[in-house]
Amino acid sequence: MSGFKLFTLCLLLCSGAINAKDHTVKLLTQGSDGKMMVFEPIFIKIAKGDTVNFVPSDSSHNAKSFSVPSEKSSFETPYGKATKITFNEEGVILVKCVPHFALGMIGVVQIGDNIDSAKAMASWEKAKVSVAMNKEAIDEAISKIK
Repeated sequence: MSGFKLFTLCLLLCSGAINAKDHTVKLLTQGSDGKMMVFEPIFIKIAKGDTVNFVPSDSSHNAKSFSVPSEKSSFETPYGKATKITFNEEGVILVKCVPHFALGMIGVVQIGDNIDSAKAMASWEKAKVSVAMNKEAIDEAISKIK
């Protein structure tokens, strides 16, 4: 009987990892729509425990969080190397390519449902003055947070 309980407990604990999905976000000098310096997709909604593979098109791109639910969700990928990040905290994370931030190379990751977008929106409004391109696309991406 205790073996059955242990087996059942293991199944319950592992079910989250089994259901976790992998997603890809490309960091592109030129997107499929011709826009320059973009995350593709610019907005992605995932579940807690899912992984995003940030794939730069060349050695000049990386991904660094700049608005996070808490510091434990902060990350920075190396330049030019595809890197997988697993998201274990619900909320919204704004991600930038460090050298191309001023060009509006920013992405939005929503983890979970029914998320309050206030912190992400405030972070974007503060950062917006430093961004020269793609502002409308980022506004639209942030408006998708639900």
